[in-house]
Amino acid sequence: SSSRTFCRVRAFGRPPSPHERKGRRCDFGSLTFATAADQSTMLSTLRAPASRGAAAAVAAARVGPSRPLPGLRGLTSAAASRHGTAPSRPSTLAAQRRWFSAPAPEQYEFKAETKKLLDIVAKSLYTDKEVFIRELISNASDACEKLRFLQGSSQLQDIHDEDIPLQVKLSVSEDERQFTIQDTGVGMTREELISHLGTIAKSGSLDYVNSGDTDASKIIGQFGVGFYSTFVVADKVEVFTKTCDPEKGSQGYLWSSDGSGSYTITELDDVPRGTRIVLTLKDDATEFAKLATIKKAAEKFSSFIDFPIFIKEDGEDKAVNKQEALWMKTSATEEEHTQFFRFLSSTSYGKPYYSLMYQTDAPLSIKSCFYFPDPDNAPSRMFARDPEVGISLHSRRVMVKKNADGVVPKWLHWMKGIVDCEDMPMNISRESMQDSRLMEKLSMAVVRRVLRFLDKEAQKDPEKYGKFFKGYSYYLKAGIIEDKEANNGRHKDDIMKLLRWETSKKSKGEVISLEDYISTAKDGQKNIYYFCCPDRSTAMSSPYMEQFIQRDRNVLLLYEEIDEYVVNTIEGFKGWTMVSVDSADKDFELDLDPVEEQKSENELNVDQQKELSSFIKSVLKERVQEVKYSSRLVSSPAIVTSIISPHMRKMMKNMMAGKEDTGFGSIPMTLELSAKHHIVTTLHAIRESNEPVARIAVEQMFDNACIAAGTLDDPRILLARLGKVLEMFVYQGAGFDYAKGEYVSTTGDSPPKPLEAPEAGKSKAEGGSKFEEEKPVVKKAEEAKA
Repeated sequence: SSSRTFCRVRAFGRPPSPHERKGRRCDFGSLTFATAADQSTMLSTLRAPASRGAAAAVAAARVGPSRPLPGLRGLTSAAASRHGTAPSRPSTLAAQRRWFSAPAPEQYEFKAETKKLLDIVAKSLYTDKEVFIRELISNASDACEKLRFLQGSSQLQDIHDEDIPLQVKLSVSEDERQFTIQDTGVGMTREELISHLGTIAKSGSLDYVNSGDTDASKIIGQFGVGFYSTFVVADKVEVFTKTCDPEKGSQGYLWSSDGSGSYTITELDDVPRGTRIVLTLKDDATEFAKLATIKKAAEKFSSFIDFPIFIKEDGEDKAVNKQEALWMKTSATEEEHTQFFRFLSSTSYGKPYYSLMYQTDAPLSIKSCFYFPDPDNAPSRMFARDPEVGISLHSRRVMVKKNADGVVPKWLHWMKGIVDCEDMPMNISRESMQDSRLMEKLSMAVVRRVLRFLDKEAQKDPEKYGKFFKGYSYYLKAGIIEDKEANNGRHKDDIMKLLRWETSKKSKGEVISLEDYISTAKDGQKNIYYFCCPDRSTAMSSPYMEQFIQRDRNVLLLYEEIDEYVVNTIEGFKGWTMVSVDSADKDFELDLDPVEEQKSENELNVDQQKELSSFIKSVLKERVQEVKYSSRLVSSPAIVTSIISPHMRKMMKNMMAGKEDTGFGSIPMTLELSAKHHIVTTLHAIRESNEPVARIAVEQMFDNACIAAGTLDDPRILLARLGKVLEMFVYQGAGFDYAKGEYVSTTGDSPPKPLEAPEAGKSKAEGGSKFEEEKPVVKKAEEAKA
């Protein structure tokens, strides 16, 4: 003691024996001495009040017994053993005085806002605990990358530990609940420790970029928010580090914190170049002290890191990242693409149908590769409710998101590949993807490049692309609809170039694009005509196609249900309007190719048309909204049209099943008739003279038109009426005259027996029955003879 300082040091246990004084180690306070002589030297040092040793002792007393004096020489035996070097005693008294007077740990307080952010990071931001492994591997990789850049740009002529290669090592200790990661990169000085680790979201690489080095943008960030994800799983974090630059010094440091609001920095000797991080895990995170867990996570996040990553297993360092980052190359062979595709698909067979390598520096720095699986293996839509995107997002070879649905839309989920964006910030956005503008820009660039690549391939080899489109047509068509809803049709034009359909003028199975359709259209034509139908034979026999076949017009044949939604979404293409051949009140441009009309003597005039229309409305009642006459029919008597196409009407009715009260189940239709057709003219003639037959004919003609439109819900409802029509044929063949209500005599060996015919116009029921006449009844034999 003295008038200026006071320090009390207590030796643990009993005083050392003479034998122990000769060479045995003994503990003194929180310090460890090799010999009792060292202990005596320490006591002598403490007796000098003005010496640096007294100041060091006072500092040690302030730190408390639980904090060892700084420096490797001042560490406890356990700490020294953990660091890998045992303390050695100096040879001279002066050296011993300096040895015992090493500076104490310097304690720093996090700022108030930093404490708050640290609490948020540890408790809220990272929802997946294993994310800390990704962050630490990323930081280690960046530290190695930065050193390689400094050496390559001749900014560093000499470095510490030149013989140590650039690499990353992982190890665990399940007994001590510890996880360790070590890199041989740039390391840090005291000032860099305070700057990089003392402030949340402080990026060492950001300062590096701001220093004026143009290529330094390669470094994502040495330490930032990602480093603090370690406190999600660790009670204590220790960072051992030494800078690579001899000009900045050769002193090593220990940064330590429990995340409670402060950290300490301690000087250490014999620290190798780079950074080693030791995590003492929490009770609920002990799974990360297990080798299998760490190995699986390391393989997941570091498959393509550009530096060797090893994990200590059974006393040996075993490589983790064996797969080459193919997308970082400017070109690759077909075999390399095949192997990488199998790696991404987790299979040992198969090859990509198309392969695309895409690299650009504008608008973002992107390196990527994409694979299009064989269309024979296209995913089934039957069970895929919410498929996962097969493209993963990386930054600097480190996986940011396994399923990059923010970059690649769901309708391209079947693709395989990797997008590596160097502009992706390696901090909060890596977990929560909050930088929506950056993601939107990245998505736009990637999707546009993929679509334009497919268009180029389609022009290069139409037959090969035709097979591809057959397997993935649904997803490209769904892309039209989803893109309009999500992005207001940003990619509409590019997707529309990829669509293919059969046409009426091509053979079955031969498809064309919209651009091909336009190039073969008639002069002056401004409409693209299409027909939604179940198959080709149905389309070519449909009454809606008659005028187009007559005029040799090309019509797109759309077989899938989604096609109707697609054409309603796109509305047009390059100024051309999409027009359905079964739509009502559309301009079909009939003046482009007029045909010579054949005049019919029996064609109904205006008054006759009105009379027949009134009769038909009285029979069909609310099932038709209007009856009109059209020139679009060539060989068919009638068709039905509506404000929506028949195909869309059918789909809407199916969707609204059980909700008929909403009105969608019974949207009224318009019946269009041909005033020249012989069935229509004859129907007008018999509407009064033979009303029962006329009513059945009207019903059947309307149902036939509905069948042609595909809107008849259940054809079994026609069986009763078809039976009645068959009965009429049989009786008329037997000589029954429905107009007179009696049989007429015929020639032959066995003339028909006289029959009692029903009175014409009589019906079994009023309104409710579909049949408006009774069956003719045959008289008994006795009555016939009389």
